[in-house]
Amino acid sequence: MRLSTHSRQDQPTPVATGFTLIELIIGVVVLAFAFSLIATLIFPQAIRSAEPVLQVRAANLAQAFMEEIQGKAFDDNSAKSGGTLRCGEAGAPACSTTFGPDGENRDRFDDVDDYHQLEQSQPDLADVLGANLADDYRGFSYAINVCYSDSQGTCVAGITTFKRVQVALATSQSQDFVFSFIKGNY
Repeated sequence: MRLSTHSRQDQPTPVATGFTLIELIIGVVVLAFAFSLIATLIFPQAIRSAEPVLQVRAANLAQAFMEEIQGKAFDDNSAKSGGTLRCGEAGAPACSTTFGPDGENRDRFDDVDDYHQLEQSQPDLADVLGANLADDYRGFSYAINVCYSDSQGTCVAGITTFKRVQVALATSQSQDFVFSFIKGNY
């Protein structure tokens, strides 16, 4: 039997592997800095990513209300069938001085000023036919105001041939949007 001529001292010593305490501390500090950077820069952007979606929904809802209202007569005393006389003209009844519904529900509104001070919020959001909109517009609310105005849309005290309709919407993230249009007595 042959004996090995190598002694234990001839073998290489094993090299220590792993991290030192200083390397661990530096790693933890760098990791903490990276997490704090992510938390302050990226996470808030995730919350704001819903804003464009809510803006589009608000615009769509406002457009639906404005189209509904634009299809109505200018005034309660206007001819509903497209007559030749408009309210306030010679030989025609005077235009209304009070705004708001004339005792009817929204599905019976027949002129622009019936929508004055119409307000709804979730879960009561509904379209003109009574279809529930609460699932599509969760957290939304709206208020509609009507006033006599000049041709530029500034509300005035007297009766004019223009009415400004303002639709104010609030989203679930407390974003407020105001849309308006002018309806002329034509």
